[in-house]
Amino acid sequence: MKKITVAILLTLFCITTHAQQKKLDSLLRELSAANDPKQINSLFRQIHPLHGGDAILLKNARKNLETARSSNDLEKQELALTEICKVAESINDPPSLLDGALQGIRIGRNTKDDKFLGDFFRYAGIAYVLELDERHSIKYFLSAAKLHLAKNKVLSTINDYSPLETDYKDLKMPDSALYFARQELSLASRIKDSTRWEAFFLAYGDMGEALSAIGKLDSALTCFYKVIAVEQQHLHKRMAGFNSNDMAEIYMRTGKPDSAIKYALDAYDFMVRQKRWDYAPRSAAMLATLYESRDPQKSIFYLKAQLSTQDSLTKNDKIRQLQLVGDKEQQRQQELQVQQERFNSRIRLYVVITAAFVLLMIGLIQWRNNRRQKQTNHLLSEQKEEIEAQRDNLESALENLKTAQTQLVQAEKMASLGELTAGIAHEIQNPLNFVNNFSEVSAELIAELKEELSRGDIEEAVAIATDVESNLEKIHHHGKRADGIVKGMLQHSRASSGQKELTDLNALADEYLRLAYHGLRAKDKDFNAEIITRLDNDLPKVNMAPQDISRVLLNLFNNAFYAVSQKVKTAGPGYKPAVEVSTSQLNGSVIILVKDNGTGIPDDIRGKIMQPFFTTKPTGEGTGLGLSISYDIVVKGHGGKINITSEEGQGSEFTISLPATK
Repeated sequence: MKKITVAILLTLFCITTHAQQKKLDSLLRELSAANDPKQINSLFRQIHPLHGGDAILLKNARKNLETARSSNDLEKQELALTEICKVAESINDPPSLLDGALQGIRIGRNTKDDKFLGDFFRYAGIAYVLELDERHSIKYFLSAAKLHLAKNKVLSTINDYSPLETDYKDLKMPDSALYFARQELSLASRIKDSTRWEAFFLAYGDMGEALSAIGKLDSALTCFYKVIAVEQQHLHKRMAGFNSNDMAEIYMRTGKPDSAIKYALDAYDFMVRQKRWDYAPRSAAMLATLYESRDPQKSIFYLKAQLSTQDSLTKNDKIRQLQLVGDKEQQRQQELQVQQERFNSRIRLYVVITAAFVLLMIGLIQWRNNRRQKQTNHLLSEQKEEIEAQRDNLESALENLKTAQTQLVQAEKMASLGELTAGIAHEIQNPLNFVNNFSEVSAELIAELKEELSRGDIEEAVAIATDVESNLEKIHHHGKRADGIVKGMLQHSRASSGQKELTDLNALADEYLRLAYHGLRAKDKDFNAEIITRLDNDLPKVNMAPQDISRVLLNLFNNAFYAVSQKVKTAGPGYKPAVEVSTSQLNGSVIILVKDNGTGIPDDIRGKIMQPFFTTKPTGEGTGLGLSISYDIVVKGHGGKINITSEEGQGSEFTISLPATK
């Protein structure tokens, strides 16, 4: 009976093996013909769990690489190298992984094709992570992240930042580790598709590690619990075991041994199942310590487990390091050979080019000497005529230069006039449109009025006449609006011709401050504002054109009252509008300051407010010429300065500086 059972098992094994081999052959044929990266990844996931799948994939990928090299197909070479890197990573083979990644990087740099370059940088970083060489892994992961971020591959960038956090933590640089963990969380929040939770899974885990490293244990535990929640709710896979070591260590440090044992057991079981002997010793060491006073037998068991996994890891590390050294040396020799061949080719090319250049120069020198000899006599005979022609040309060029200078000045004037005309046309268009539209409507209403009068319908005629009257009022209003724009433009375009005289600036400022306030009160009887004046009684009289400076002051006061009146509408009952005016002396100049606590000026438009026709007021409430005219009067007319300080939502401050004597 026993023999029969063995025979049946062997038969089933052979059938299963044959079926797996048949499926493996079929998948490999598909893999050889595949060009799409997504299709290749799908086939890789199907082949990987089959019996001997890793070794066959690695062999097949190397075969594909040789085939691509023989046909000089660089894209297929990159695909084959990607396969090699994936398999080498899965079977923990750092030398093969690093070799494939470096070859891919060389191809990408030589062809300037970055389609796979970021992935190859990441594979190189992973190889150095497996070799515990943080300095080199950081360099490659930073390069990978830079490329992936430029291509907006957010999840790939997070996968690059994650090992950077670990590397900096292992190098005792917790601030840098925390920086990259925060970058991961920031990037994860930008993802909107189904990969969002995978990104948060990585980011929360790394943030927990970084916070733990700087001693913020409660915050670190919060992040680790978020990792577990994301895993259970969205990912449906068991991967949080990597963070269980950190949670167990935190609970040990905070004096909670029961919780520490729970998470250390979770971590140890996970590492054993996943065959992660690089992490298992840490879990075993914590369990040995935790059980030392509770259960000495278990403590001894986990101490032995720690020692056995460390020995295994040390042996494997030594073997891998030896392999890596050998592979690095072989690669270096290959690179030196390639560089030597390139250098020799360049030398041969330079020799050929130099010889050709020398022969060409000899020929040119000989030809030039012969030509010069033939031309000498001819040049001597024409020298007198050429000098006379040059004199005539210089005189003509001088006249042309004067004409061109005049034309340039005129062109500049016309360009300025064109800009001014365009501004007038833009600003005056709206009121003219209103005038035209209401005129047309009024004409139609008058026709209806006549018709109703002929019918004897006096009531309807009166109603139509009322509409006509309303339209005429609107026409008058917008006509005044157009008239104001034209007058403003005339003021802006003409140079100030006012006579300068010694003027009391305090009296002028006080007069126009009250004028501006009562002018706004006439429009809005509910408006009130606190007026604060701080006028220097010792202020000397200033030599200026009082009509022009009064226009500047009135404009600034009107703007200040307008700003606080606008803020009253939104600020609430606690807001108290205020406008402050002060005068002073400083370094031979008189200073007048106009300050309000109104809406303020946004940073992005502060540099534009002195431009003609630029206004922040609604259509119909401003021409955009007031500050432009004020700037011309102060700076160009009086040699002074205007400075603006403002914070959006807090208020504005205009400072005018005028020379005390002129």
